[in-house]
Amino acid sequence: MDLKFPDSFSKQTHSVVSGATQWKLYNDDNEAIISIVGGGHGLYGDGVKTFEMYDFRESDVQGYLSADEINMHLAENPIG
Repeated sequence: MDLKFPDSFSKQTHSVVSGATQWKLYNDDNEAIISIVGGGHGLYGDGVKTFEMYDFRESDVQGYLSADEINMHLAENPIG
C-alpha cells in the first residue's frame, strides 16, 4: 500500500485543541493507526510546515516533522 501524507489521511478539526487540525489514518477495522496534528497551542507543529505524529504502533510522539519526514516514516514502517 502506497500511503502518502496528507492524501491518504482523513482531515478534520481537532476535537480537543482549539485552532488545531488533525489527520488520521485508519485500518480496515476503522481504528486509527496514525494521528497527525498541528496548528493548536501546545502541539509540536504548526500544522502547515511541521506536524506532530503519533503512530499507535510506537510508544512516543514525534514532533516538528515535515510532510517529507512523515512520508519517509510511512515508507519505512509499512501498514499491513
